[in-house]
Amino acid sequence: MWGGLDDALGVSVKPKAPAFAPIPANEGTTVPEPPRERESFNLFGGFSFFGGLDGALGVSSAKTRAEDAADRPRPTPTPLRSTYTPGRLDTKADGLPPLVVLVHGLESHSGTWDDLVARFASADAPSPSFLAVDLRGHGSTPVGDEASFTPAALAADVAACVEAHAREAGTKVVLVGHSMGARVAARVCADFPGLVSHLVLEDMDARVFDGAEHFGEAFRQTGFDYDRARAFRQNAASLEAMTRSLTNAAGEGTFDKARVDGFVTRGRVFATSAGRAVSLIQPLGFCLAFDRVLASEDAREAFSRMSRNASTPEIHLWRAPEDSGESCAALAPGVEGGVAWITAQFPHERVHDCVFPGAGHSVHRQPTADLFERALRELAFRGTPAAFERK
Repeated sequence: MWGGLDDALGVSVKPKAPAFAPIPANEGTTVPEPPRERESFNLFGGFSFFGGLDGALGVSSAKTRAEDAADRPRPTPTPLRSTYTPGRLDTKADGLPPLVVLVHGLESHSGTWDDLVARFASADAPSPSFLAVDLRGHGSTPVGDEASFTPAALAADVAACVEAHAREAGTKVVLVGHSMGARVAARVCADFPGLVSHLVLEDMDARVFDGAEHFGEAFRQTGFDYDRARAFRQNAASLEAMTRSLTNAAGEGTFDKARVDGFVTRGRVFATSAGRAVSLIQPLGFCLAFDRVLASEDAREAFSRMSRNASTPEIHLWRAPEDSGESCAALAPGVEGGVAWITAQFPHERVHDCVFPGAGHSVHRQPTADLFERALRELAFRGTPAAFERK
């Protein structure tokens, strides 16, 4: 899931709203900014309802779907570490650039989008503004209260961060979610109707994940080792101590040595100038996100609710070819939660299934970075689906 870190490309980001300072990690330690390294693909890396007497007596008290979503109890948002990059319009254009909100996947953080944002910033053409977030338990945003770590809470966090950066009341945003982040993005659209104009689901569907397929058959009996994950600290006295602590930090079969070494190579675990080491991988956040977002039916519920909401945004599935060996989004005809199931939930004109030729799981990265940039520019400024959309 994915994700990882990118190269530092000299992009200056200043939040419009007062920026959240880097949020302390567990045990009150402060996580400094990492050196950004580009990633390679890694396989891992309550609702309200009407019933009771109404149902027994056949009385319908249902509201419109938008009202119902607005009335649902919403979790208290957690401030997210985020970066805001202002866009620009043509000199003859009026108004403000559209805002694109970027949500990373599992084992990732906002830095996975650095290369994409830098490509827009360095181009001569107009650019949307970008808001990239670190979800709870990822990057520099702490896990917080475990009990409240739910898809609904993650979605509320993102929505609150968007509201903090809103330039004009009522302006809709383009929401891009990669991998696990695509499921959080779908929940944002289900819980906050009217906030998003276009939803981009990057290489993800809504099928329930089976942990045994990723962590071995023994996972069915053992699951994650949450005690070990809770004991992990994002700061260590040395890089050697950090990699030793991170190895198998969520239980056997999770973070093996080769995987941890890859984190170091890609800058997700790094040494500071003072010689200490920092990890942007949070094993507890990894466990919670896998169990509660990927291995749950929440995404299917979110899409079902969106399909009944008149203010649902246009949906764009941007994915890798199924024969790439890296795709986490499959047509899977007849399988609940697959791409075919998602597209069947919505009118044809509201959902667009697009396979990027030659893409890997991170479609926004090479070798399809150019295609992704062009498609996102057209979508943000003109609302145009990708030009090579499947028929």
